[in-house]
Amino acid sequence: MRNSLFLPVALLLCLGAVTSVKVINNGLAPPEIVHTPISSKPRCTVKAAPLDLVFILDSSGSLRNQFQDEIDVIRRIVKHVTIGPTATRVMLVQFSGVQHLEFDFNKFHDREEVLSALGVLRHVSGITRVGGAFEFTMSKMTLENGMRDSSVPKIVYLLSDGRTHDYPKDAEMSDLMRRQIRNLDIWAYGTGEYVAMPELLNITKDAKKIITNKNLNELEPLFDSWKGIEVCEVQPSCIKGSDKPLDLFLVIDSSESIDKVFHEQIIFSIERIIQNINIHPDAVRLALITFSGQPFLHFKFNDPKQNNNTAVIRYLNTLRSIKGTTSTHLALQTVADVLRDPTSQSRPNVPKLAIVITDGRSARPPYAIAQQLKSEGVHIIAVAMSYPPQVDEHELQLIADSPDFAFTPKNVQEFEGAFLKFVGFGCPGLVLGPNATPRVRGATDVTCGPNSVTFTVRTQKPMNGLMYAQQFNDDPKCVHVANGVSRELTLTFVEGTCGLSKTPSADLNGFNYNITVILQFHPLVITRADQGLDVSCFHQQPISLQDIGRVSQKRLTDTQCSYRLHRFGPQECAALDAKVGESLWHRWECDSPPNYQYLVHDCFVRSDRKSAQILDSEGCEIDPHFLETPDYSRFQKPRRGDAYVFQEMSVFKFPGDDNVVFQCKISLCDMEGNDACRQMIPPRCAARVPTSDDESGGPKRLKRGLSATKAGFAMTFDLETRTLNVLENEAIRPPTPIRYCDLRF
Repeated sequence: MRNSLFLPVALLLCLGAVTSVKVINNGLAPPEIVHTPISSKPRCTVKAAPLDLVFILDSSGSLRNQFQDEIDVIRRIVKHVTIGPTATRVMLVQFSGVQHLEFDFNKFHDREEVLSALGVLRHVSGITRVGGAFEFTMSKMTLENGMRDSSVPKIVYLLSDGRTHDYPKDAEMSDLMRRQIRNLDIWAYGTGEYVAMPELLNITKDAKKIITNKNLNELEPLFDSWKGIEVCEVQPSCIKGSDKPLDLFLVIDSSESIDKVFHEQIIFSIERIIQNINIHPDAVRLALITFSGQPFLHFKFNDPKQNNNTAVIRYLNTLRSIKGTTSTHLALQTVADVLRDPTSQSRPNVPKLAIVITDGRSARPPYAIAQQLKSEGVHIIAVAMSYPPQVDEHELQLIADSPDFAFTPKNVQEFEGAFLKFVGFGCPGLVLGPNATPRVRGATDVTCGPNSVTFTVRTQKPMNGLMYAQQFNDDPKCVHVANGVSRELTLTFVEGTCGLSKTPSADLNGFNYNITVILQFHPLVITRADQGLDVSCFHQQPISLQDIGRVSQKRLTDTQCSYRLHRFGPQECAALDAKVGESLWHRWECDSPPNYQYLVHDCFVRSDRKSAQILDSEGCEIDPHFLETPDYSRFQKPRRGDAYVFQEMSVFKFPGDDNVVFQCKISLCDMEGNDACRQMIPPRCAARVPTSDDESGGPKRLKRGLSATKAGFAMTFDLETRTLNVLENEAIRPPTPIRYCDLRF
C-alpha cells in the first residue's frame, strides 16, 4: 500500500505549474529531506577491545510489567561499552513463544543507532520458551550476520525471569551454544515478580554473572573491559531542510582571448558549479554575467524563468563567445551594481560569492573593484580553463579571496573543496569521504505538460542504478538506467503509462498529475539506501466533462486503500495498544476518483487462537459488542477530498490472547454509473441476533492488495490493520505514550 507519511520538501511555482516533490517513508530508507544530501553525524575514532554482544530479550506475558526495565538494562550496557565495527557489535533477539531477530551484528555501527532501535521495541506477550530462544539465536550467530571469528569474545546476555515452558531445553541449548561457538560466555539479568534463580544459574553456570534489581549497581563494571576510547570530531553547524542559502554570481569571460576554451568554460559551469548546487528561492539564487569589452547581465536573482537548475543549464547551453577585449573590472563592477539594486532580491545576511571564469588577462587592472567587493563581504573564486602562458595566474590570485581560491588546469581538481564550503551540502567544513553514498540532492525539477510529466533529480555523486515509476520497473518506457557517469537523471512519464495519475482540479481549470518515482542506487537490488519520491504537478488547460469521466476511469486502477485504528478520534493518531473498554476508531480510506465510494464488508477480528466475523458481506454489524455498522457520513455530494468510512469501538480481547488484528474487504462503486452497488452504500442493515455460528476457525492472514471483485462493484481490496496489543488494565502500560500513538494525521 502507498505509505501516507510524507515529508514536504519543495513547492515550486514554475511557468503556471505548481509542482512538488516529497520523500516517501517507504520502509527502505529513513525519511530524508531532499535538500539534505549527507548525514550530519560527527565522525568518531574508536579504540576499544572487540566484543560480539548478543541480547536475548524475554518479551513474554509474565514480563509485560518489566519489559521497559529490561530495555533500560540493555541501554545501560550499550551506553557503557564502545560500539563500532572494530569494537563492540550488537545483535538482539526478542522472544516469547516465538523468536524474532530484531537486528544482527551488521545492522548498526554506532551507539545512537542502537539506542534508537531500542526505542521502537514493543512488548510481544505470549508464553516463554527460553530453550527455543537459545536455539534460534545460535542459528543466527553466523559470519553472514556479522559475527567475528573465535578470537573475538562473545557474550550472550539473557534478560528474563528464568521461568520457561520448555524446561530442560533452556539449559541444554545454552550448553550446546557454548560447545559449538568458541570463546563464548552467557550472562543474565533476572527480573519479574518471581526470578527463577536456579534456572538462570543452570544457564550462566556462575552466580556472579547474574544481575538482578538487588545488585543492579554491579551491571556496568562487568563490561569495563570493553569500555574503550571514542574521539569524535566537533560537529559543524548545519542548516536543516535545504542547502545553505547563497547569493551566487557566475561571471564568465566571453572575450576573444578565450574563444578556444569558451565551450570548456560552459561545461565547467554546468558540471562543476550548477550540478553541485540547488537553485531555488530558499537555497542558491543565481545571477549570470558574461563580459568581453562590456559586461552583459543575463539575469538577476529574481528571474522567474531561471529559478531552477534545469532552466539555468538550458540557458548556459545557448551562450556563445562575444569576441572583443577583456574587461574584468567592468564585470566585477556589475556585480557591485546588482548588490546595490533593490530589485535584484539579493538577501541580507546571506553569504555572497562570485565565481569568475577568465584567463586573467584584463585590459585594465580589476584589483581595486575586487578588493572593494571583498571588503563588502563578497567572496571571490577565480577559475581559468587556459594553460600557461595563455593565463595570468598572478591576476587570478589577486582577484580571488586568496591564492587557494585561484584555480587553473594545474589545480582545478581542488575546485570543489573550496566551492562546497559555500554550498556545503548543509554543513560547512564537512568533507565527503571517497566512498560517499549517493543520495538525493536538491534541485529536483518537475515540468508538467498537457499529457506528460518530466522529472529531473540530481544526486550527490554520479549514480549507478535505476530511476523508475513504482511498480513499472520492467517497462522500458518507465525506467532510466544510470550508468555512473552523470549526477543528473531525467525521465518523462506520458499519460496512460507508468501509473501516471491525472485528475481534474477542483475548479476544472486544469489537471493534477501524480506519480511515485523510485531511486534505486544499486543496479540489481533494492537496498536500504533507496528512496521513493512522490512527484506532483498541475497543468492549466481547459477541460470538458468528457475528459473528467475519461480520466477518472483511468485513475481507478491506481487507487490505494488503507485500514487503521485511531486513538481519540478517526482523524487523530494511530494506536498500537489499548486497554479493554477504551474507545478506538476504525478508519477505512481509499484515494479513489471523486465519483467512487466504497463499501466495507466481510470483516474479521483475529488473535493467535481465535477469530470472529464482525461485519457481514453486506457491511452490516454481526454483534455490536465487536463493532457496529460503519459510519458513511463523511461521503458528501459532491464527495469531499477527505472522505473516509469510520466507526467507534469499545476495545475487547479474547481470553488468554493479548494481540488482535482486524481484517476487512473494501469494494469500490461508481456512484455516477448504473451499477447495482450504488444501492448498497451505505449498507441497509436489518436487526440481527448474534449467534455462535459467527465465530469461525479463523481466516487466513490477509495481504494488503487486490482481491476477487465483489459482484456488482468495480474493484475489491483486502486490508489488514497493524497488530493491536490489548491491555487488561492501565497499570501495565509503559509510561511513554508516544510509542503507542505513533502515527499522526
